[in-house]
Amino acid sequence: MAEEIVVLWVSRHAPLEGQVNVLREKLGEISIARLAETIPNAEYVINKAKEVKAKYIVPVLPLSIIARLAEVAKKENFEILFAKMEAIATARSREEAERIVNEKPELRSMATYADGSIRIFEFRQFERLKEVKLVTEPF
Repeated sequence: MAEEIVVLWVSRHAPLEGQVNVLREKLGEISIARLAETIPNAEYVINKAKEVKAKYIVPVLPLSIIARLAEVAKKENFEILFAKMEAIATARSREEAERIVNEKPELRSMATYADGSIRIFEFRQFERLKEVKLVTEPF
């Protein structure tokens, strides 16, 4: 029997059913270890991944932490997966947002922003995160 692969899911939100299904299609038998607390830095995530014996990390974190995580993960032999979500709608009310999410609840989620707007996102695919580059020019 194949060994179960551990995926460390770093997010306040649990993975969607469709996301878990795609991970199973790609990786086989998996278990999800969830890290939902406040994340101080990339090294904290790597240490947690080592604790749970994860091979893959799916982070939903600030870009600065993801950039550092990509660097450290490469050295530590972890694979970082990015859950690509596409914004498909902006709702005017919570009821409208819930209606849209409930059309495909296994793939959709919503986020409320400071201005009160509610955006609906739909999961598209996982992508391997290889590096994060910040490119600037003089202002």
